[in-house]
Amino acid sequence: MSKSDILTKEIAKDFRKGLLKFFILKMLEREGMHGYAMMSRIEEVSGWRPSSGSLHPALMKLKGAGLINVRVSGMKKVFSITKKGKAQIRALDENFDDGLNAIRDIFKNL
Repeated sequence: MSKSDILTKEIAKDFRKGLLKFFILKMLEREGMHGYAMMSRIEEVSGWRPSSGSLHPALMKLKGAGLINVRVSGMKKVFSITKKGKAQIRALDENFDDGLNAIRDIFKNL
């Protein structure tokens, strides 16, 4: 593996970590899930598996912001999206390309 491949993988990993809360909301928009299922789904789609040390703080921030709810089902915590969380995902979906373009512009102008 070349240095550029390693660098690209590290950049992609950092980028995904930064988007973890959005990934969580997007998954919960479809169905309620527990943490292990979320980690597995992200890995299935991206090849990157977030650690529980990354996932759980993100879940608690989303809960604190009123974007998700949590309920205990047996031995697991099941997370679901709130109306406020759905509104945020809708806004992200509607403005996704604009957001990517803004990031591209910042990088060009730094």
